[in-house]
Amino acid sequence: MADKEKKSGAKAAQAAAAPDNKKAAKKADKVSDKAEKKGKKTKAVSRFFHDLKSEGKKVIWPTPHAVWKNVGIVVAMIAVVGVCVFGLDEAFTRLLHQFMNVAV
Repeated sequence: MADKEKKSGAKAAQAAAAPDNKKAAKKADKVSDKAEKKGKKTKAVSRFFHDLKSEGKKVIWPTPHAVWKNVGIVVAMIAVVGVCVFGLDEAFTRLLHQFMNVAV
């Protein structure tokens, strides 16, 4: 009979403290959720950099010779396009002056 009284007394004490326990439980859940989210974010950032490193290893990097060859091609194309734009600009300027009868 004493065991029944202890159990009922414990239940009564829990019922009386239930609102405080619920609040404390909610706070504890929020704290644990924040810690869990922080842990997930840390894992996500760590995973991102791990994947970044592994993808960087998969890249086939060009040789220095190939890089300089490509630089030469780019510079040559810039020069060709520059000459073309200059030629068109001069042609249109002369054509405009011809229409407006303006001597330069």
